[in-house]
Amino acid sequence: MTGLWNSLFEITGVLEMSSSNSISTRFKVILRWIGIILLILCLIGFAVVYFMPGDWLRHTAGSKVSALLGREFAIDGDINVDWDWTTPEVSLHKVRIANIPESKDPNLLAIDEINFQIKIWKLLLAELNLPSLNFIKPKIILEKFAANKKNWDFPLLSMASKAVLPEDRFNFPIIGSLSIEEGKLAYRDNPKKLAITLDIDTAKGKAESQKDRYRLSGQGTLQDKPFSLQAKGGSLSMLRNNTAPYPLDLVIKMGSTSMFIKGTFADPVQMAGMNAQLNLRGNNLADLFHLTQIPLPPTPPYKLSGRLQKHNDVWEFQKFKGQVGDSDLSGDLTYDVKRERGFVKANLVSQLLDMDDLSGFIGATPSKGTLSAEQKARAEREKSNPRLLPDVPIDLTRLRAADMEVRLKAHRINAQEWPIDNLDIGFNLQKGVLRLDPLNFGIANGTVSGSLVLNGQKNVPLIQTDLMIKRLSLKQFFNNPQFESLSAGHFGGRLKVKGNGRSLADVLATSEGRITLLMTGGRISLLVIKGAGLDVAGATPLLLGKDKSTDIRCAIGDFKVDNGLLTSDIFVFDTTDSNIAGNARINLKEETIDVKVEAHPKDFSPLSARTPITVTGRLKKPDIGLDPKELAARGASAAVLGAVLTPLAAIIPFIELGLGEDSDCRELIQQARSRSVPQPASGKTKVRQSKSRIRKP
Repeated sequence: MTGLWNSLFEITGVLEMSSSNSISTRFKVILRWIGIILLILCLIGFAVVYFMPGDWLRHTAGSKVSALLGREFAIDGDINVDWDWTTPEVSLHKVRIANIPESKDPNLLAIDEINFQIKIWKLLLAELNLPSLNFIKPKIILEKFAANKKNWDFPLLSMASKAVLPEDRFNFPIIGSLSIEEGKLAYRDNPKKLAITLDIDTAKGKAESQKDRYRLSGQGTLQDKPFSLQAKGGSLSMLRNNTAPYPLDLVIKMGSTSMFIKGTFADPVQMAGMNAQLNLRGNNLADLFHLTQIPLPPTPPYKLSGRLQKHNDVWEFQKFKGQVGDSDLSGDLTYDVKRERGFVKANLVSQLLDMDDLSGFIGATPSKGTLSAEQKARAEREKSNPRLLPDVPIDLTRLRAADMEVRLKAHRINAQEWPIDNLDIGFNLQKGVLRLDPLNFGIANGTVSGSLVLNGQKNVPLIQTDLMIKRLSLKQFFNNPQFESLSAGHFGGRLKVKGNGRSLADVLATSEGRITLLMTGGRISLLVIKGAGLDVAGATPLLLGKDKSTDIRCAIGDFKVDNGLLTSDIFVFDTTDSNIAGNARINLKEETIDVKVEAHPKDFSPLSARTPITVTGRLKKPDIGLDPKELAARGASAAVLGAVLTPLAAIIPFIELGLGEDSDCRELIQQARSRSVPQPASGKTKVRQSKSRIRKP
């Protein structure tokens, strides 16, 4: 909450103090000296008012205060003093404090009239007592140009304020009645693009409980979005009452974001001991960054409720619950604002998480479920976009704004076509470097685990990922009855890729690394295999009857990634009916695919033409067809595997990790190597022909 509350503190001019016991003592000593000085001044002032002209008095006051502020101070109107030896009344007209040169407004402060009474003798008892204080048409303009450039910085006055601010609520000045009429406060934070004009006045309620309560309300813009604020606090007598907490109601709205706070401060003078109910709602959690400086990902509409507390410099959002899109979310969050960038620590839990609600993590827009009108429109635009990969820029300002340690656990997942069972992700953000570790998904009775690092310290971010896929059940991906034949087997592998770019699309377009995927024990449609070879004699009865399936002993796809281009070093299926081998090229920069595969039947068929199957076009909507112009060269199935698999015994460790030591893929590679011969000096490859099938012993 640091962004919001720091702004509110700056608006109200509240300065937090240290907890040293000596402050209260210094405060009382200073008040006694002020009392003595004022008593002497009263005697002098009596003579001055009656014997000295008003112009001289205004000039003297203006020059002395201007010297103290380092800024022009002037009383352009009359000064009236109704002298009383115990409680004099003072009226000042047309009071102003000049602004700094950077501001477009001439004055930081302009007040039509100030009226106050003061009990001079109380100062001798270290008590500041103002029976009445009245401001008429005060106008204050607070403007922040940079972290160290504010128009309300008065070095000498700031040091004095820190020395005399009371430590205890009871030491706060006694003000019998405070009234503000037609008050205006303009606050501008140029770095945050915040500009708001507030109306300040005292409550005029008839009920006794509502008298002397204070209101702050106004509107403006924040990050070019409509912004409004309404606040209501207790009376001055409540402020000085040590035995009861001070009430505060606050409503903040920015665009679609609404923040409702209703609670109390144990010590409003120190802005400490806050205990309130916080209700949040809006169309996108990422918008809270402008109010809190917490870098949250884009999300669907949300609503969250919990207890908001503040202890020293730590804000706590405790036991909150709510919805984010179609997902439930609960947990605890703390925010330490004392650190250089702020530090967020949270434990988040979802009983049922919709994966579509996490699309914002990769720069995509949720496409279904609970969406705002803006998100629906953006989803439609993305749907019609021929490109597939998200191209939303990574916001480095947010990435560098705070440090975080967040853990998200989801017990059940709704992921549409993806059989994800659960997830456990840790978000560790330190100095602009985000690490997702652990990164664990329970998928299809197996696991996907590893780490992802996003380094945002440089202007062009670097992303590195290393994921291991272990024994995912193929059956979980094909629950539709029409895919009954694809109901067995496991697959696994490894994905290790890195790249630089300002978006996910840019990162993948420059990526380098290797992707290895393997499957064993599965089944595939025999019709697909026969069709791949255009085996008319074998396919005809299948077209007239029920589709059958054939066992897959092993399927391997091993891709080298170089400057965004995926090129297959190995791309092969070994089945009981045929061996399918091919080549694949996927251009992530252009988002195109070019795949060609051909079948080599293990049984002779006189009508087999073995025409290659092709997959070409854009990644988002590829075209699948045949290449009748090119017939595959006739060759024994075992020889084909031997030529393809021989160089890649190095992937055996991935097979063991992803599929297990007893995988058919390991055995297949070893058998293929035993059937191959070394490459001769002429550069032409000879392979030993084998009429036998490659079968598992």
